Amino acid sequence: MTYLVTGTSSGIGRATAVRLAEHGHDVVAGVRKIADAPVHPRIRPVELDVTDADQLAAVAKDVGPLRGLVNNAGVTVSAPVEHIPLDRLRAQFEVNVVGVVAVCQAFLPAVRAGGGRLVMISSSSGRVAIPQVGAYSASKFAVEALSDALRRELRPWTVPVVVVEPGNFQSRNRASTEIAAEADRMTMGETAERQYGPAMDAYLEFSRKEQTRAGAPERVAAVVERALTAKRPRPRYQVGGDAHLLVALSRVLPVRAMDALLVRSIGLPRRPPN
Repeated sequence: MTYLVTGTSSGIGRATAVRLAEHGHDVVAGVRKIADAPVHPRIRPVELDVTDADQLAAVAKDVGPLRGLVNNAGVTVSAPVEHIPLDRLRAQFEVNVVGVVAVCQAFLPAVRAGGGRLVMISSSSGRVAIPQVGAYSASKFAVEALSDALRRELRPWTVPVVVVEPGNFQSRNRASTEIAAEADRMTMGETAERQYGPAMDAYLEFSRKEQTRAGAPERVAAVVERALTAKRPRPRYQVGGDAHLLVALSRVLPVRAMDALLVRSIGLPRRPPN
């Protein structure tokens, strides 16, 4: 059986591709640079930028029937919504939302031909919006909605659509996200710095602490494999105690209490800077 996984250069995508290959499956591993692809006899790396229509068409033409498609490729933009550069907001959605749809459109014929299914990598941030990464949360909320729509639209073909919602897990993308956030901060101007500088500092510190507590992406890969191979997969799988807790609290706490909890947990200022 052959599976296609996007975004396999690091983190969850890489761990998923390796786990599937080690368990005897053939894997087509999408990466932006072949040099970054995981190495295994059962892994076939392909150049696959989810925003590049020509690359998607070329891989789709050659891929053959698929038992499953794992929509994992994504980026994170960190900035306060009031001042986020609009080109960066568009870039966030171009990869995480439009790219997801483009991949589905390109490879659903192969998934149908292989009697396969879709696995969509979302996030606990797609269930609870996190301040300072509102654009990322919004993109993952969109992935949740698209997944629900696809699951209902694909029922006539009995193509399962499964959402995996990880919490805090290790990824090399954190470093590039921090660099990009600092670059964006330099372009947002004095007003943004005056209004949100302390909040941006607090979120950066929070994110760095979270990295030290982040789980191994192999844990998520194990759940992705279950979603791909279970006879009757659940529509959603949350991965990590933090993800379960965050979503559970959002269901039982009043909105204002949940807002206060998030602000306090991240260490964001509760009043405007002087």
